[in-house]
Amino acid sequence: MLIPVLVAGLFSGAIPQVGDTAPDFTVKDTAGNVYTLSEMVKQGPVIVAFFPKAFTGG
Repeated sequence: MLIPVLVAGLFSGAIPQVGDTAPDFTVKDTAGNVYTLSEMVKQGPVIVAFFPKAFTGG
């Protein structure tokens, strides 16, 4: 009985809520350009969006 509660607690903490601050991260686009969130917000507001890659069935 305790294991489902622990697992649910782990996953509920990982779900971002509206208004949460995104953790800093660095990504590379398909052209090889590198972007770091903390550097981008210095230039102004940033919208972070995730979507499945084309033709992946997701």
